[in-house]
Amino acid sequence: MVLTGMLWHPFPHGTVGNILYFVIGVALLWVSGKYLIKGGVALGQVFRLSPLVIGITVISVGTSAPELLVSIKAAVSGHPDIAVGNVVGSNIANIGLVLGLTVLFMPILIPDNRFRIDSLVMLGVTVIFIALACWGERLSRVDGAVMTGLIVLYVILLLIRSPKEAGTLTVEEEKKRWRWWVALTVVVISSFGLALAADYVVLGASGLALSMGVDERVISLSMVALGTSLPELTASLTAIIRKEPDMSVGNILGSNIFNLFGILGVTALIHPLQINREILRFDVVYLLIIAVLLVILGRLGRELSRRDGAILLLLYALYIAIIFKVINGAFLHLDLFYNAFCS
Repeated sequence: MVLTGMLWHPFPHGTVGNILYFVIGVALLWVSGKYLIKGGVALGQVFRLSPLVIGITVISVGTSAPELLVSIKAAVSGHPDIAVGNVVGSNIANIGLVLGLTVLFMPILIPDNRFRIDSLVMLGVTVIFIALACWGERLSRVDGAVMTGLIVLYVILLLIRSPKEAGTLTVEEEKKRWRWWVALTVVVISSFGLALAADYVVLGASGLALSMGVDERVISLSMVALGTSLPELTASLTAIIRKEPDMSVGNILGSNIFNLFGILGVTALIHPLQINREILRFDVVYLLIIAVLLVILGRLGRELSRRDGAILLLLYALYIAIIFKVINGAFLHLDLFYNAFCS
């Protein structure tokens, strides 16, 4: 990462130092991500984007920034398991934990056909990612170029097909709206905060994994993924409190789409990624299952209910228990998918 030599590393190497780096990094991710979202929404309002489009584009890009910086930092530092596991784990956490908690807090009415369309896009992106990852168990620069190109095309099509969804702001909202230069300044400062936070999270996580004898895959899929998903959780709960369910749902769907194609695509362009076979044998298959479940739940009724939220949370708890070997995940037989399609 370009900024690595400029970043401040005040703590000594060792278990205590690694814990401090990780905790401070996660806290800085949350604060920087929060203000990046605020600045991004303010910029989105300048262009009169609707809440759903803001959620899928501006907010999802903002909340995906921690994953992007962590993955790039991990890849160029020689920790591909953290780079890939961070994204896969974050997507599982976004659906199971973030959306599960959000829906448990307040059921979400499904916004017309937009949820159904973009949930299918998310599922399609997941399937394409798995297909590319299975091919040689790596993501090459060509794969990265394809993924990056597709995500750029998706954003362009989204903005073209949805220009008239935006409404006008009230007088009160107009007074509270930030000036464009204030919003841009907040975005720039928050982006640097995310860069520093990503450096600390990767430094602390890789150090903890080494000192505790825990596999980097497990650390990245749980602790790192949870840390980088904090902005999504903050954004979704804030949107619900502000009675903007479209923005909350759009944030989750958009973040998962950007995580797989935007983050891993850009990361692979910068540094090709070797993918741990265990991630392919279990974690990406679990991600596919939970993504399919979300699509199904969105078609069973006109809302995501508290029961749906409880199901998603239970699936996330089961996943964490399995990767930490509290429960033996062999009973799910997810390796059959790998044997059928990736071998």
